[in-house]
Amino acid sequence: MTISMYSTRTMLKALERKHPPTTFLLDTFFKSVEVSAGAYVDIDIFKEKRRLAPFVKPIAQGKLDERQGFTTYTFKPPYLKPKRVIKPDEVLNNRAMGDTIYMGKSPQQRAAETLMKDLEDMRSMVIRREEWMAAKALETGTITVSGDGYDSEIDFLRTAGHTIAVGTITAWTEDTAEPLTNLKTWKRLIQTNSGLVPDVIIMGYTAWDAFIEHASVQSLLDNRRIIMGQIDPKMLPSGAEYQGDILGMPIFTYAETYISDAGATEYYVPAKKIFMGSTRLRAVRHYAAIQDLEAGFASVQYFPKSWVVEDPSSRIVMLQSSPLTALHEPDATLCAEVVA
Repeated sequence: MTISMYSTRTMLKALERKHPPTTFLLDTFFKSVEVSAGAYVDIDIFKEKRRLAPFVKPIAQGKLDERQGFTTYTFKPPYLKPKRVIKPDEVLNNRAMGDTIYMGKSPQQRAAETLMKDLEDMRSMVIRREEWMAAKALETGTITVSGDGYDSEIDFLRTAGHTIAVGTITAWTEDTAEPLTNLKTWKRLIQTNSGLVPDVIIMGYTAWDAFIEHASVQSLLDNRRIIMGQIDPKMLPSGAEYQGDILGMPIFTYAETYISDAGATEYYVPAKKIFMGSTRLRAVRHYAAIQDLEAGFASVQYFPKSWVVEDPSSRIVMLQSSPLTALHEPDATLCAEVVA
C-alpha cells in the first residue's frame, strides 16, 4: 500500500505483548541473596546425626563424644553476558513502536529509549535464567551448565531417593494409584532426611489434573467429617496459582514457560511432575564477582555496561551477572514424576 503524504492518518495505541519474568520458585525457596567478592562460592554443609545421649552411672566417668564435622563444597557460578548493538540508522531512520511519523523525537531521545529497553529486556533474560536454575535444582538436585565455554554439571548431592520416577510408583492417572499415600510418604521422607517438615507442594498442570480428578482425592474433599483438604483456587502475582490445602500443605500450580536453548517452549515445573519442600530450608541466590575491569570486580548482582565502537559506528550495551541458585539443604526438597 502506497502512503500518501496528503492523507489524514491516525496511529492507534500500540499493543506490546510482553511477558515479564516470574520468580515464584526463587521467591518461595531461594529467599536469601549473597554476593561474593570472588569467582567461587564455598558452601559448608553439616548433616547432623540424631544421636541420643548415653546412659552413664553417676559414679562413672562421662562418655566421650566426638564432634560431628562438616563438608565444604566449592562451586563456581556460571557467567551471563547478554549484549546488543545499537546502530545509527536504527535511531535516525526508524521510529519507535507507537510513535507517529511526525512525533518529533530526536535521534538522541530514541537512542536513549532503545538503550533502556535493551537493558530491561536483558535483565528479564537473566532473571528467567535464574528461575530456570532454581527449577532445575529443585527437579534434579543438579544444574547442567552448557554454552560457550561451559559443559559441566553442578551437583548439590541430594539423596537419590528424593528424585522419583513414575515407574517406581503407580501413575496418578490409574485407578489403583494412591496419591494421598504418596504425598504422606514423601513428606515423612523429607522430614527424616533433612529434619525439616515440608510445607509446600508445587504441581505441573498435568500432575494437578490427575491429582484432583482421582477418586481418592475427590472422596476426601467430599467427606465433610474429615477436614484434611480444601480446594480454593487463587491467582498469585508471582505467576503461580494457589489451588488449596492438603495434608497441612498448600498446593500451587505453576504453568509459566520459557524458551529453551534449543528453541522449544518448556515449563519451569514439568507438567507431569511435582515439587515438594520446606520453605524454611537454606537455599541461596549466590552471585560471584563481576569479572570486568571497568566494574572494579564489583560485588553486585547485575552490572550494566555500554560503550561506543568507532568504525563502523555503533553502541554496544551489555549486562553481566554471575548467579547460582544453590541448595544448602538439598534433602529438604523432592521431585516426583506422577504421570506416565
